[in-house]
Amino acid sequence: MKPITDSTLISEVQGAKLPIVIKFEAKWCQPCKAMAPVLLDIEKEYGDRVQFYTANVEHCMLITQRYHISQIPALIVIENGLVTSKRLGSGSKQEIVQWMVQSIPSLRNDR
Repeated sequence: MKPITDSTLISEVQGAKLPIVIKFEAKWCQPCKAMAPVLLDIEKEYGDRVQFYTANVEHCMLITQRYHISQIPALIVIENGLVTSKRLGSGSKQEIVQWMVQSIPSLRNDR
């Protein structure tokens, strides 16, 4: 997962040819740490169809405010520059993949 910052958000989102999933986390957040290997596994499977980023809420305050993140871990999907879905809390690989497939129409053709 590639880190995203307040200063790189605009260029990454505007230049995206694929849907984007951003994970909001903090180093001290245990559920965030537990979710990291799950998301890395999902990224291996879907990385050619979705761009994955991570944002540390302590360092990315503008992104956190822009997308109204009030709880971590949190995931958002951005397509064509717009947030199309948000998920709060951790989850299993199956739950997160199901959410992604529901949130990203281009992934539905693969199932």
